[in-house]
Amino acid sequence: METFSVKFKAGSLDLAAIVTAFDHHQQFKVEMITREPEPIRLKRSIEGNWTIIQRGSRNLSDIDFESLEQSIDARLVEIYGVKTMLVLLDFSESSLNAADYAAKLTHQLQTTKMILYHSYESLVMPSNTIEMTALKKELSGLVAGRTEVEVRSDERSLISAVNTLVAQEDIGLVITGTTGKNQLEKVLIGSNTIRLVEESIAPVLIVPPGANFETIKKVVFACDLRQVSNTTPALAIKTFVNTIGAKLLVLNVDHHEESFSPESIGELIDLHELWDKEEPEYHYINHEDIATGIMEFAEQQGADLVITVPKVYGFFESMFHRSLTKKLAYHSRFPLLLFKADI
Repeated sequence: METFSVKFKAGSLDLAAIVTAFDHHQQFKVEMITREPEPIRLKRSIEGNWTIIQRGSRNLSDIDFESLEQSIDARLVEIYGVKTMLVLLDFSESSLNAADYAAKLTHQLQTTKMILYHSYESLVMPSNTIEMTALKKELSGLVAGRTEVEVRSDERSLISAVNTLVAQEDIGLVITGTTGKNQLEKVLIGSNTIRLVEESIAPVLIVPPGANFETIKKVVFACDLRQVSNTTPALAIKTFVNTIGAKLLVLNVDHHEESFSPESIGELIDLHELWDKEEPEYHYINHEDIATGIMEFAEQQGADLVITVPKVYGFFESMFHRSLTKKLAYHSRFPLLLFKADI
C-alpha cells in the first residue's frame, strides 16, 4: 500500500486528491478528504489501461476521470523516476563516494532535488555543520543543472528519519555506502545498511566502496520464479529503468535446478507477461552460490547496475536473509538497487 497526493482538472476546477495504491499499482482508491465514505476506485492494467470500478459521489465526467488517471500516471513516474533522492552520510570515505556517485547520477535521472542527510543518533560521528556545508558546495558543482542540493541533520534514529523524509518529500531513491572508516564503524554502519534495506519504504541503492559513476547503460534484474505476479514491483522497476534509458537483462539463478518444477511454467508465463513489453533479454543460469552467480553474470555482461527484490520466503530465502544480503552489498563490484517486494 502506498499513499500520495495528486492535482487534476475537473471542468473549470483544480482539485486535489489523496490516492492510495494497492495490488502492485493496479488498484487505486481516490479520496478528496480523508476517510471519504464513497471514494473513487480505479483499476490500472499492467499495460497502463484504466477502468473505473466505483465513480464515488463527486459526479465527475469521463473527461474528469481521464484527467485524474493521467495525473496519477504522472505522479508515479515522478516518484519512481526519482525526481527527489536522499543520500545518507556518515563522513566515511564510503559514504562520501556514494554521495559523489549520487550527484553524478542526477544527470541521468534528471533529478530536481538531492537531500543530504546525517543522523548523528545512529552514527559514530557528531554532526559537523562546516563539513556538511563544504560537501553541499562541492556536490552542487557535480549535480545536474536543475538539481537543488539540500542538507539535513538531526538526532532521529536513521530508519525513522529516512521513512519520514521519504513520505514528506516523495523521495524515489535512498542512496548509501556500505562501510565506515574503522572496524567499529563497519559493524554499526553495516548493521544500519541491512536494516535500511529491510525497513526503508523507498528503493535503496547501495554503492560499494571505490565504485565510480559511469552512465548506466545495462541493468541486470535478478529475480526468482516464486509468486512473480504477486510480489514484483514491476511498475517501479520499469519506471526507473526507462527513466535512465538502460537495456534490461532479466536473470534467474538456480541452485542445481532446484527452483525449476512443473509450477515454474506458470511463473515463467507471468514473468514474460510482466516484462515482454520492455523487450529485455532473458537469462537462466545455474550456480551453487546465488549471490556469486548474479555478480559473475553481471561482470560477464558488462552491466552497470544490479537490481534485486529481497523476499522472505522460498528461493530467495537463502539469498536475502541478513548475512547474504550483507554478502551481496559488501562484495559487489556493482551498485546494488533493492526494491521492496509487493507483499
